[in-house]
Amino acid sequence: MMSKKYYTYRICLNDFRVVKIERYDPQNQSLGIASGVFGYQEKRQEIQRLLEIAINYELSEEQTCQLGEALFNSLFDSRLCQNFLDFYYKFVQEEEQFLRIELDIDEQKIPEVAALPWEFLCLPESTNQGTVWLATDPNLVFYRHRALWNSAKGIKLLEGEKLRIALAISSPKNLSNVEYLEVQEKLESLATEQSEEIELLPIINPSTPIAIDGLLERKPHIFHFIGHGRFEDEEGEKVGKIALVRQGLNQAKWVDENFFASLFVRHRPGIVVLQVCEGGKQSESEAFKGVAAKIIGQNIPVVVAMQYEITNATANLFSDEFYRRLGKGEPVDMAVQNGRYILGLETQYQNRDFATPVIFMNLRNGYLFSEKSQDELLNKEQNGLLDLTGEHKEYLRSRRRLEMGLTDKQRKYLREEIERVLDEDTLRMILIENEEIFDKNFYNRISGSSYRNKLTFLIIELKNRELINDFIEVVQNEYPNFARDL
Repeated sequence: MMSKKYYTYRICLNDFRVVKIERYDPQNQSLGIASGVFGYQEKRQEIQRLLEIAINYELSEEQTCQLGEALFNSLFDSRLCQNFLDFYYKFVQEEEQFLRIELDIDEQKIPEVAALPWEFLCLPESTNQGTVWLATDPNLVFYRHRALWNSAKGIKLLEGEKLRIALAISSPKNLSNVEYLEVQEKLESLATEQSEEIELLPIINPSTPIAIDGLLERKPHIFHFIGHGRFEDEEGEKVGKIALVRQGLNQAKWVDENFFASLFVRHRPGIVVLQVCEGGKQSESEAFKGVAAKIIGQNIPVVVAMQYEITNATANLFSDEFYRRLGKGEPVDMAVQNGRYILGLETQYQNRDFATPVIFMNLRNGYLFSEKSQDELLNKEQNGLLDLTGEHKEYLRSRRRLEMGLTDKQRKYLREEIERVLDEDTLRMILIENEEIFDKNFYNRISGSSYRNKLTFLIIELKNRELINDFIEVVQNEYPNFARDL
């Protein structure tokens, strides 16, 4: 059976007038662009009416479908609807491939649109495609992305290194209780069951800024925060705020989204999970979603936030599937998609729970773990310790084959690609900016009387140090079409 590949359908919104579409194949080669009329203003009243019902946790199954269809019809006019259906039918139904749906909204220009719960999107009944929820269908991946962000780096686990998970709980005495025990017990159980792969760092409670900074000094790969949030008006704008704890007083210390995001300057985890406490108000969830966008701006690869209050039982159901798939090394966006799918199965889509988790992603392909960590996963799979998907298995094998050796033809092609995309100063700067991968003064140690000769020796050195894949990924972060045919 052939492994599945990912096609991409990007939806771009920069104003209230136009929806722009970009389509890409698995090699990130363009398959065409399109545009249509953004119909939100016409659908706004209907959408807002249904959102009020959703906020009150009173959606019926029929109303859930109505909300999903209204959101879909606001994005896709008749021409774009057919454009999407053709793409979906060809690659998902006919060729049985995966489809990534990127939603790229300029939250600075149209914050009202960015705040909408697009995770409710579903195909209208009039398309005769059956019931398809874009944020839960296991053959699709739906996530939010901003094209202007620099691509973040994934997680690189050293041999024998465990995946470190941090849990921070902020429960000031002067606010309502934060119900966190079930989540804490679930993470402790996970760390016990997979003790060779996962380490749960010491839990911090209360979460003061200093305590969070100390926890980040331990360089967690996943940072899970549970607490209160709220919106405040500042100079006519709503600003998301998070309740931390005042040192020594155990009273709420409200910090704005910029301050909270700046805490991750010391260390940038691979994933930040923001969970509003059970019993929190809707405004708290909305604040967390706003904070998530700010954290992504700190070059964090992935932020998962809950856009509605969620019970601990539901949070655990999502977390179980999410962390289980991450443990298998699956793409992080697919882990979120399947977590939402499990919530849909549990609730039969009769409430808002399945649309509650939102993923903001700043990764090029969804693979959070770098190839050296992935290689260890493939060894476990071959020894019967893991059951990887066919698509993921082939991805790992192809990368392993590339590291094992380059043919003369491949070396020549790679050199020509570097010459085509990078001048010498740009190449030197890329290597300097990624010294943690290539070491200090890496390029200056490469001999050669000319740029072309230097590239020949550079490729040999990269191969000898098993850095070919690292180099290609770093360059592709800036130049997506680099060395696609290697």
